[in-house]
Amino acid sequence: MVSTEIKGFHILPVKFSGSSADHYIFFRKHETREQKNTSRAIFFFNLPICTTGAVVKKYLQQVALGATMELFTASILTECPEDVWLDMTRLTSDLELNGLKDEGGGSKLPRNCGIVTFIDKAAFQLAFTALKALSSLANVTEWPLNDLGSKFFRSCLKKQILDPVELAQTIAQSVVDFDRAEAESIEQLQNQTQLVDEDGFTMVVGTHRKTKAGILGKQKLAASVEVEKAKDKLKKKEKDDFYRFQLRQKKKDEMNDLLMKFRQDQEKVRLMKEKKRFRPY
Repeated sequence: MVSTEIKGFHILPVKFSGSSADHYIFFRKHETREQKNTSRAIFFFNLPICTTGAVVKKYLQQVALGATMELFTASILTECPEDVWLDMTRLTSDLELNGLKDEGGGSKLPRNCGIVTFIDKAAFQLAFTALKALSSLANVTEWPLNDLGSKFFRSCLKKQILDPVELAQTIAQSVVDFDRAEAESIEQLQNQTQLVDEDGFTMVVGTHRKTKAGILGKQKLAASVEVEKAKDKLKKKEKDDFYRFQLRQKKKDEMNDLLMKFRQDQEKVRLMKEKKRFRPY
């Protein structure tokens, strides 16, 4: 018997046009701490490549006609070329959908995952029931995959190349924003020097203002000083321990020598007694 559920996820087999191999999508009811989204969203895992809201909408029209989709939140890590660490224990537990693709939790989702939010509870129930029926019967449906020819990959590559003009404008605007923020910070600092409290005291502000870089630098310097102190203390302790070891070894050797001489004297006395030549008086 073919398994239709694994660790709380329903298994949805799909196929692609022109391919005989099956692809398996896993889905379950999306759960959040807010009750308003709990009953009208579905979490999908192992979605096919280049899955968009339009693709999901087209597929739902095939298998669950009438289930109106409100929002599709895709993982922004799916097309990220670099490996990104993600806490897999959280998944969707703390995810909140607010209607924005990038700000609606896409950065919290693992690769090839997505959340489909429906317009109301009835639409969700219709879609979820239809998908569960396909999963329980192991019916293979066709997934409306986009064209993945050379034109598609050229467009993807083109998106990764920044426009020099737009890049220059962005950098210039960032510099202007930074200068404005720096000027506002200096002005606020100067205004603080003119403040007089109810007791008649004026705040004294040094010429060297505290910045994040300065504070981190001082913390790093303090940490390095503490490390050097710890190393020096460890070296001194090792030296003292070595000297203690030498003293203990010297005392131990002296005691062994005295003990050996004492035993030799005892042996001489015993021999002299045997020869009756021992005259202590």
